[in-house]
Amino acid sequence: MAAVVAWSLAGLVRAGAAQNPPPIPPPPKPTAAKPEAKAGASASAAKAEENYTKVCQPCHGPKGKSPLPTMSLVDREWKHGTSTQAIAKTITEGVPGTAMLPNKDKFTKEEILALARLVRSFDPKLKPEKAPSK
Repeated sequence: MAAVVAWSLAGLVRAGAAQNPPPIPPPPKPTAAKPEAKAGASASAAKAEENYTKVCQPCHGPKGKSPLPTMSLVDREWKHGTSTQAIAKTITEGVPGTAMLPNKDKFTKEEILALARLVRSFDPKLKPEKAPSK
């Protein structure tokens, strides 16, 4: 008898669920469009972070904090220059005789510059560079 009651109740629950489907969530609210320049800059920065994570982080560590002092990008002596251009050159050409391989075939010039800006930002001792004048 208990089995019949349980079976009947289960049927009622299934029938009720079919008649009363869960409510449909409201559509997401539209967001304000970003200006083209900012959207491009943030996309470039996001791509630089992605590239750093995939290619650079295994040696240089998260946010440039490698446990090996010669590979750390934080609070260290920069052997090849601290400007974005100098860092981009190192990323592009690598450093012969070290584990730093050239990346000119992995990234576009724009991606390398964005990656250089990101890497430079890891060292709190470095002052922000002035924007290039046009």
